[in-house]
Amino acid sequence: MSKVRVVNFEPTSKGENTHLYTIENNSGASVTLCDLGASVVSIKVPDKNGSIRDVVLGYEHIDGYEFDGTYFGATVGRCCGRIAYGKFTLNGEDYQLPVNNGSNHLHGGFNSFSRKVWLAVVDDKVPNTVLFMLDSPDGDEGYPGNMKVFVRYTFDDENVLTIKWSAVSDKDTICNLTNHSYFNLNGHKSGKVTENHKLKINANFFIPINSNLNPTGEITPVKNTSFDFTEPKLIGNGIDRKNEQIGFANGIDHMFVLNHSDEEFVLAAEAEGIDSGITLKCYTSQKGVHVYTANYVDVLSNMGKDSATYGENPAFCLETQGFPDAVNHKTFPTTILKANENYDVVYDEVLGDLRKSQRAMAADIISYLNARGYSNLDDSTTVRAWAKVNQKPEYILRKGSDGKWKFSEYAGSLTLDEKRQLYSAEITGSTW
Repeated sequence: MSKVRVVNFEPTSKGENTHLYTIENNSGASVTLCDLGASVVSIKVPDKNGSIRDVVLGYEHIDGYEFDGTYFGATVGRCCGRIAYGKFTLNGEDYQLPVNNGSNHLHGGFNSFSRKVWLAVVDDKVPNTVLFMLDSPDGDEGYPGNMKVFVRYTFDDENVLTIKWSAVSDKDTICNLTNHSYFNLNGHKSGKVTENHKLKINANFFIPINSNLNPTGEITPVKNTSFDFTEPKLIGNGIDRKNEQIGFANGIDHMFVLNHSDEEFVLAAEAEGIDSGITLKCYTSQKGVHVYTANYVDVLSNMGKDSATYGENPAFCLETQGFPDAVNHKTFPTTILKANENYDVVYDEVLGDLRKSQRAMAADIISYLNARGYSNLDDSTTVRAWAKVNQKPEYILRKGSDGKWKFSEYAGSLTLDEKRQLYSAEITGSTW
């Protein structure tokens, strides 16, 4: 049986029925989606004390999702981000898109994917999954080509939310899709994230913007700038009000160029809510992640979810996507989708309490050893294990005062992959 629960939400201003789709896993964590905008409405996961917290911002009623300009949790497209002056040339033909953000076209225009009711499919044979489908006709918000778009959400028992976007068009067009969830890992009603969230971004370069918030076309090193998140730091430490780039956007609203090397699917960013202990790891097949520190949010309590009031910097966004305004910058990787070719992009969000993840991996390693005859490990035993974990292959365990095996503090700063696959472990014979 599928663990997707479907309930009626509220009708749109056009009288269209909308619904909420909740995927709940075996641990009691859940993700709730809406067919308006194929949106993420809530993500509820346990904190360090086992209490459930909703870690994404949202609206109480459908009109917030339909009319407000924040794009809470929405699928945005055909082209996320800004297109300068709404203009581009494709195959020798000039196009003028609606201008809905100053002088720019933003997130697909006035009637973008985020404003449309998608067809939802829930299949008992595909558990923990909701598939959304949309037909975008030729000329939709000025874009060429009849496009079919699919967004598939899956939420598993490891608190991994996987989003897969697929699309095909009968004409060359622009396609650059993302999800626009706003994260506050201490809980969506917890206020500013600047001083109680740490963020790490796997990027040595970022893309500067001009005063119109459009890319300059440069790709600039983050080293010795406030945009250096190559090691975890408070989000607020990256918002240097004296920095011209920060001034243009009133905070961070910039694309970070990911360090891909030869890997197609990489860890883009890691974040931690210091108060809750809840962590987020974001993996993507895209070339960049656009980081937005919710610089222009003003949602009153009569609109916010659970009567929440959202002010400046109440969350952060990790929008994995192709480069912004790439159609107007020949040096950027293209976001043009050729006719009848497939657009396929995958994004993983791994959420949870880091310490619980460590305990789970420790249990896996001890089970591995027990199965091989090492069942009488005492307090003086050192266990060294190698696991398929991003950039941190070696772990050392010892038994705690509570009798449970845990990772040693001497193992350094652990970066755990909940999709771990243990492949080797040994007893070293040394003592602590």
